[in-house]
Amino acid sequence: MSDLGQLLVQAMDVPTKSIAVMIHPDQQLTFGDTKDPCALCSLRSIGKTGGPRNENYSKILCEFLNKQLRIPPDRVYINFIDVSAGNVGWNGSTFAGVAL
Repeated sequence: MSDLGQLLVQAMDVPTKSIAVMIHPDQQLTFGDTKDPCALCSLRSIGKTGGPRNENYSKILCEFLNKQLRIPPDRVYINFIDVSAGNVGWNGSTFAGVAL
């Protein structure tokens, strides 16, 4: 998870403290009607997703999952979610008033 976090720090140009990575191993999941290795990913960000950025993130994530977990890129779905700063809570407040 640390390696993936560092890849995202570099790709997204954000500080390490703003990256959270969660992996749920050993889940029951089918993809294309098989139980072969696969992944469903969500990348949520405040203002760092969209267009060409998502293409780059997709490439990075698929390469990582293939190399580290042996999940082929054609068995990975990634949802890119741009979240407004007011909809992300942190440190007893939200990011609405924080300079990003």
